[in-house]
Amino acid sequence: MEQEDESEGAAAEQQADEAEEQLADDLLLHFERVLHSDPLIDEVGFLHPTQFGSLGCGQDGDSASQAPEFQHRYFWCRDHKLAICSEILPKLYRAARDAYYNTRNAPSQAVHLMSLTKVLLILCPDMLTAWNSRKMVLSEKYDFTKLKDELQLCALILSYSPKNESTWSHRRWVLKQVAEQHQDMAQLVEKESVLVKEIAERSKMNYRAWRHRCWLIPYMTRKQVLDELKKSTRWSELHVADNCCFHYRRSLLLALLDSCLGNGEDSVSWESETCMLWKAMVS
Repeated sequence: MEQEDESEGAAAEQQADEAEEQLADDLLLHFERVLHSDPLIDEVGFLHPTQFGSLGCGQDGDSASQAPEFQHRYFWCRDHKLAICSEILPKLYRAARDAYYNTRNAPSQAVHLMSLTKVLLILCPDMLTAWNSRKMVLSEKYDFTKLKDELQLCALILSYSPKNESTWSHRRWVLKQVAEQHQDMAQLVEKESVLVKEIAERSKMNYRAWRHRCWLIPYMTRKQVLDELKKSTRWSELHVADNCCFHYRRSLLLALLDSCLGNGEDSVSWESETCMLWKAMVS
């Protein structure tokens, strides 16, 4: 009798584990559909179940009708904003991690691998193995559209984790790939500068964001460097305690002086715009 009870208990426990695993797989599949249905998602929030209920109905689109339970209880997506119920994060992460490890060595599964790593990195942006898998797929063939999508993913992660070094590093890798193929980086650099400014407004003393901005300086035109100096003046006046901006301005000025010397200009002439800016900095 005791053995029968034990076997029944073991069977019930096994069924519960299988149901839990199936739920996690279903959550992962639905989350992938959500991300695929709206590639322009630019913000993510992780909400407690009590907060999640206040959002009302779930996401719009085809995937909402396919899984109404998940739609109302766990995911919300509208106007390119995504909310995920914190209750499911452990299950969702384990399912994505296990699926990723089962897929990463299969060369024919590149599309699925990119989908899984996107899920993983949204949940855990410090997973360097997932970032490296994406680099390997993107390195196989240059595709500017895919690289732009990669910048979009990085911006999405930085919207809620603005000091994540792994994401900033991957973003620089993507920009280097683009720079190797396109000589004109002016438009991308302008967008990067705007992104960093917005992140710096939300995340004070963000050394990683400002370091990324300094990294962009060699890709800037002379006009862009001058414009950045002028635009950062007001920002530094409003954030006097944030030394990162002053370090950025110093790097801009040094880049201008190097440019003057490289072009054979008289770098000590007080008539030049560069030296006027330098004088304004030290006065």
